[in-house]
Amino acid sequence: MISQIMVLFDSASIRRESLRYSIELAKRMNSNLTLLVILPFDVGTTGSNSIEPMIKLGLQAKESLKKNIEIIKNADLSVETAIRIGNPRSELVKYIAEAGRFETIVWGARPELMKRKDHWLVRMKDALECPVVTPFIKHSANTKCAREQRR
Repeated sequence: MISQIMVLFDSASIRRESLRYSIELAKRMNSNLTLLVILPFDVGTTGSNSIEPMIKLGLQAKESLKKNIEIIKNADLSVETAIRIGNPRSELVKYIAEAGRFETIVWGARPELMKRKDHWLVRMKDALECPVVTPFIKHSANTKCAREQRR
């Protein structure tokens, strides 16, 4: 049985470094990838009682996944995609229950979110049966100097 790696995004934007990391990890582990976007359902913050903003966000996530899926297919990896809208914690648990076991969850969020103790995934990652990793780009000292000189 081939192992599964989940690449989890909690917004409609897909971080390229998360995809690159996941592809390399899947090749090393002989795994398939599942790209899952979980969007929190929160009509109250839109200022209207309409679900139109959530539908629009879901369509943006679908387009973003569609644009990035070719990168994975070009790496000769099997990939599935899903978008869930609702309570993020609940949607993740339900998805894992439906899809089965994952070896690793690669969180495609910005690395600074992993440090926020109030984020839903940070609060529940220890209860998951697999590790949650967040890839990021390391910047060398030369890169930092170049950025500071541009300022």
